[in-house]
Amino acid sequence: MALGLRCFHLARPAFCNSLAALTRPVSEVTLKTMSGKQNDHRQYMAYPALPVRHFATKKAKGSLDHITVVTADGKLALNQIGQISMKSPQLILVNMSSFPECTAAAIKAIRESGMNLNPEVEGTLIRVPIPKVTREHREMLVKLAKQNTNKAKDSLRKIRTNAMNKLKKTKDRTSEDTLRLIEKQISQMADDTVAELDRHLAVKTKELLG
Repeated sequence: MALGLRCFHLARPAFCNSLAALTRPVSEVTLKTMSGKQNDHRQYMAYPALPVRHFATKKAKGSLDHITVVTADGKLALNQIGQISMKSPQLILVNMSSFPECTAAAIKAIRESGMNLNPEVEGTLIRVPIPKVTREHREMLVKLAKQNTNKAKDSLRKIRTNAMNKLKKTKDRTSEDTLRLIEKQISQMADDTVAELDRHLAVKTKELLG
């Protein structure tokens, strides 16, 4: 019994951390980082980390803050490397003069943010026209939110399976009652996380569709 509980206490923090990674941003697109050298120049790549809560129909300069730009120096929020301002209700400006080498990566991140944005560049100034919100755009955001939630659930299933597999390796040193208890606790944690994901998705869907 004691051995089984020790195994659970050792595995539980990692499992909880994995679940927290899914639920803290609700449902997050996998953030891929890439860096390399080509012709002795550093390459800058950007991939947006887009939680469900950031799918919104109201565009403001703050809505770009969460976009993550991955550079050779690490992952940085867009508002850390660019000065974001509202020129008008229909136009957001991002001044990249402080980090001009990250301009291309910032443009890519904005374009792939899932917010239906099509940035334009003038030197180190990124112009982001704000599109008119249509019913089709709202439905597209709901679809993306569902896709992200499903990805989170897939990741959760893998985490649960991995935890169960590690637990089974201790069966020779742990009683069946203890194994069943720990399996039940792991399953309950996973079920609670799925319920939280579904709750956030339902709230966001209602917000988007009105």
